[in-house]
Amino acid sequence: MLGKRRFHWTLRLLGGDTAVILAAFFVAYGVRVLLNVPIGRAAGPLAYYLWLLALILPVWLGGLALLGGYGLAWTTRSRAGLAVGVSVLGLLLLTAALFLVQESEVNRSLLLLFAVVSGVGIWAERGLVRGWLRAQRADRWSHVALVVGTDHRAASVIEALRRYPEARWVIRGCVSLDPEEPGCTVQGAPVIGSLQDLPDLLQGDDVVDEVFFAVSPDRLDRLTDALETCESFGVDTRVLVDFYRPAHAHPFVEELFALPFYGFSPSLTRQGAFFVKRLIDVVAASCLLIVGSPLLVVVAIVIAVTSRGAIIFRQARAGFHGRRFDMYKFRTMVAGAEDMLDQVLHLNEMSGPVFKAATDPRLTGVGRLLRRLSLDELPQLVNVLKGDMSLVGPRPLPLYEASRIKGSQRRRLAVRPGITGLWQVSGRNMVAFEEWMRMDLLYVDHWSLLLDLRILLRTIPSVLSGKGAT
Repeated sequence: MLGKRRFHWTLRLLGGDTAVILAAFFVAYGVRVLLNVPIGRAAGPLAYYLWLLALILPVWLGGLALLGGYGLAWTTRSRAGLAVGVSVLGLLLLTAALFLVQESEVNRSLLLLFAVVSGVGIWAERGLVRGWLRAQRADRWSHVALVVGTDHRAASVIEALRRYPEARWVIRGCVSLDPEEPGCTVQGAPVIGSLQDLPDLLQGDDVVDEVFFAVSPDRLDRLTDALETCESFGVDTRVLVDFYRPAHAHPFVEELFALPFYGFSPSLTRQGAFFVKRLIDVVAASCLLIVGSPLLVVVAIVIAVTSRGAIIFRQARAGFHGRRFDMYKFRTMVAGAEDMLDQVLHLNEMSGPVFKAATDPRLTGVGRLLRRLSLDELPQLVNVLKGDMSLVGPRPLPLYEASRIKGSQRRRLAVRPGITGLWQVSGRNMVAFEEWMRMDLLYVDHWSLLLDLRILLRTIPSVLSGKGAT
């Protein structure tokens, strides 16, 4: 839950960003009007475009939030990366939305101009805000903290608070669990009392905004009275919980069934971003199916005419957390190919528990071409709409192959599988199995909407080149 100060500061940022986005819209329209003669097409009246603001504002502000523009450490993020990311993501979503509602009268050059101008505006605005924060007087805008603890945990908290000077944290001092010798310091912060002195420190003349408890897990039971004291005085508290530090999962705190839990998840803390990922999946898959429907019909007819068997091949695959689902592909092999697997195992060119063979005799002539062009994957857009798959993610494996993936490699199942991914754009079957798994884990641990965008952009030349396809 947002702290009171962070909440109010986020509201200020939202107001500033809203003003910049609105100004960018009108500036972009003005520039587009100036280009009427060079382009040879009039932009049209401003009143016609005002309704777009109802789409632009939530998309751009939501994009800023998902890209960390309102997070605790937003001042440490790249301004250019934030501006470019929200402009590209917003432009894609806005264009897709206009396509779905079949709005063809909106001048696309105006949208492009707006994306550029808004990106420059956000970059400049965040730079000005960052400079303003650095210039403010510490006594007016600072947040004063007490740190309970004197060991390496307290030192790490003090170091973290000082790492972001724009946040204006000021360490008043440390409080020991037991009486300490006068003159003791932690990271330069003086020890100004022990836990029994906490009530006097909080009700004294010096301001205290928040108390950070940084003690060993075996001494947490001694903090009950201190936490109640802080609550009665209306002072915010935070308790450092470091009994386990996950290597990859993200820690989170939530109240479930009226009980407080401290948990770890590879993806749970990014649910807002995953919601946008799902929205993009649904919109993009719908658009691709509509636009590509003539191609789908042609491929289906060619398969039906050239070989016996079903047009669509269904195979049980392992999805999110190993859930079974039927993945759809255009059939590229002869009928009954799965029953013939034992006869071609000696042709396997891939290490590990998976089977890949460029010279697989079960492939039909048309099927070989479909695989080289990746056209056999098009029916998986239906899997995306159903929620079994995403556009981008680790490749789903057949159940018998997935069951042989052991140990930490099973972390690849922590996200929805995808039609394309790091493995596909890095050479597919030319990549060794261990490297393939490493790429999947890299994707799970470092996933972001920008990473998905980069993979999608790399997928186009990868498909056209046919590199690693069989």
